Amino acid sequence: MRENVAVLFALIFLLSAWTPLAASQAKATFSVVSLPKGEVSRIQSPNGKWTLIFECPNDCIERKLWVEETSSRARKLVKEYERSLDISWAPDSRQFFVNDNSGSTAARCYVYEVAFLKETDVAKIVLAGDPNAEQFLNSGHSYLRAKRWLNSHELFVVLTGHNDGLPPGAFTVRYRVGLTGSVHKLSQHSEEQP
Repeated sequence: MRENVAVLFALIFLLSAWTPLAASQAKATFSVVSLPKGEVSRIQSPNGKWTLIFECPNDCIERKLWVEETSSRARKLVKEYERSLDISWAPDSRQFFVNDNSGSTAARCYVYEVAFLKETDVAKIVLAGDPNAEQFLNSGHSYLRAKRWLNSHELFVVLTGHNDGLPPGAFTVRYRVGLTGSVHKLSQHSEEQP
């Protein structure tokens, strides 16, 4: 009987230690990092094989995003940017998304396959799955941003903006976007502007 109680307490202890660890690892996998955060920022992939390096020297005169293979230190330039970014690794470390906040009137989301840097424009996937999104994507102020990975192949994406008093007014549309082309509109809210 005492042995059973001791085993039960050991199991409870192990489970209580494992749960916060698993939660912290899941949180790290799905985190979104907003940049710039200094002259150099490093964001390691969940599997540790890759590192995204954002360089923003001299008061951010240049803004370059690189991907580096951790073992060889070989680097490839992803792209040069003009403004701020939001970046997140997919849970399987094969892809990452970049929300390019390219101007005060626009933001777009791109997904990059890490090994060859193949770029996928999330706006094109949304348009193919929801042709009505064109009016929102082409409005005066349009911000299409991934908010998080749902799994290694799907994103939760939000399209917000307004059109300076013209239709469609202010809007928010939420999507579940599969990188293979599936698009599910989760909600849509529009308002006339005064």
